[in-house]
Amino acid sequence: MSSSYSIVQIPGWETLSLHPRDHGLLERRLNELAHGSVPAEVPRDTATPFRQEVRKQFVRVVEQAQAAGAGLIALPVETVDGKAVPASYTVSEWRDPDPEEVAPLDLLKSMAASSAAQSEIVEVNGQPALREETVEAADPDADPLATHAGRRVTYTVSAPDSRDAWVIFTFITLGDGNPDGQLARMLVELFDAHLTTLRWKVRAQASRE
Repeated sequence: MSSSYSIVQIPGWETLSLHPRDHGLLERRLNELAHGSVPAEVPRDTATPFRQEVRKQFVRVVEQAQAAGAGLIALPVETVDGKAVPASYTVSEWRDPDPEEVAPLDLLKSMAASSAAQSEIVEVNGQPALREETVEAADPDADPLATHAGRRVTYTVSAPDSRDAWVIFTFITLGDGNPDGQLARMLVELFDAHLTTLRWKVRAQASRE
């Protein structure tokens, strides 16, 4: 993909690369986050099992994102009022290997028409995008992380350098255990606002096909 983008970081969140070349950095950062999840004054015999469990959850989320083909994952790394923020989002880039002669906006409209989610066509820094929002039921048999229902929001955004290039942002939150509750909806609003800060940076030589 010839274009890249900048986006304002959500305060208290951190974006981690899932690229294989960054595996060592990712492992070290997950260790740091797990260790920092418990205050230093907590006794070691109490803190160690909790840190291990926190790291296990981080690893599960990361592995799930990698399995889905994501290149980046953004996680809350600070608590709010002493509580962890139950949300995350991933970023994937995709280029259609066999593109059709269809304008991106028309393709997105077709996707929206066939989507089972609540869908709408929006713009992300001038580029057409499909926003989909749905509540996913708990399914721990299929996914050990899916012990509670979650609210998922996906933006499929047409990249500015080529009509067959796409950037996909996928956000999920458990809220306070109720995906229709106030916390879940507030976190979705935070994510929507976050996407409005995206700015494309297109290389001078790139041209729209």
